[in-house]
Amino acid sequence: MEYCKNCLTPIISDKEDRIYCSNQCWLKYRQNKLDQPLSFSNERWPVWRVWISIIGLFALLFSLLIVVTTFIQDLLYFVIISTILSAILVFFILKNLHSSESFRELLKFPKTREVWRLIGIVILIDVFVVKPLHVVFTTYFFPEANEQEIITALEELSYRSSILMALSVSILTPILEELLFRGFILGVLLKCYSERASIVISALIFAIVHEPVAYGMAFGGGLLYGWLRVKTGSIVPSTITHILWNSFVSIIVLFY
Repeated sequence: MEYCKNCLTPIISDKEDRIYCSNQCWLKYRQNKLDQPLSFSNERWPVWRVWISIIGLFALLFSLLIVVTTFIQDLLYFVIISTILSAILVFFILKNLHSSESFRELLKFPKTREVWRLIGIVILIDVFVVKPLHVVFTTYFFPEANEQEIITALEELSYRSSILMALSVSILTPILEELLFRGFILGVLLKCYSERASIVISALIFAIVHEPVAYGMAFGGGLLYGWLRVKTGSIVPSTITHILWNSFVSIIVLFY
């Protein structure tokens, strides 16, 4: 015997594959669906919608940067303020797209030993595999490349300003990038592509938005952070890993 998908009463009908006991139950079910926020976890998207969403968000962020540039000329404060505003924008877009339950899952803090073990594995691979491969890649493909502009800026700023910039790069930038790339971009890619393809595509996009000198490291990091996000269901573990990595680089630049 079949049961109504809305009210769970038995369905007595000669029609096959009937899942609602009445038209009223169907209308009530549809209204409940319309009242719920869109959730990444229960709907497939067509390819065009995925890519329009990604391109649209980048266009929105670019517009935000233009607005901030018109008011703030100082590099240090431009980086800090634009990063904070961009992170807030992406955060609220994600909150609007997710249901409350799936949004909590996306921001779930790691509490199990297994998740922390995965974080440790990713950090080790980042340091002992991605970084050496990045050096080889950069030496081969970009032999004339200098350091990233942000690293050069750190070296040229005053001590106080360099500390503020380092804190921004170490904490604010990873939060923004994980919200954007592992939260939004990887999330919408998973609506259309397999997990493996989504991780690779999101890592490629993550690399492309960096400077050429950082392509190798950004792509490798994007793969690791994407894998961690898919494996745990949350962007918090990848954010923690990203913060630790950026902090490690900042400390080296500042003190060595």
